[in-house]
Amino acid sequence: MAARVLDVPPERAFRLVAALHQHGRWVPLTRVDARRGVPHPGDLVEARTAGVFLDRMRVLRVEPPHLLVLAKLGPVLLGTATITVTPAPGGCARVTWDYDARLRGPLPAAALVGQLLEAMAALALWRMARWLRRTRPGD
Repeated sequence: MAARVLDVPPERAFRLVAALHQHGRWVPLTRVDARRGVPHPGDLVEARTAGVFLDRMRVLRVEPPHLLVLAKLGPVLLGTATITVTPAPGGCARVTWDYDARLRGPLPAAALVGQLLEAMAALALWRMARWLRRTRPGD
């Protein structure tokens, strides 16, 4: 699990993390094919990292401005990704990005999946926070 406080209200933080088509901005070497704006249950999402690693997902639940749940459909990762947004002090938002995912099949790197996904989510949240700091009106 990765978590970070973003210096924006929860509603804006949710719009930012739920804009799946923009996740390529936050996750290095990744291109995402997804609906613009807030997704809907049943939407399909495809992410490709480094041009080779394909991650197919389906949106399971969307509860703005607090919850987004994605099912990982393979071909490599199976399980779920859950993004939760809660109010934080000072009008900010705490974003939590959690995975319950595993590699499909008996691959030797299976033990590293959780650590790699957590590191990826932490980096993505850090990049979102940095972008928000840099794009403040009047700065």
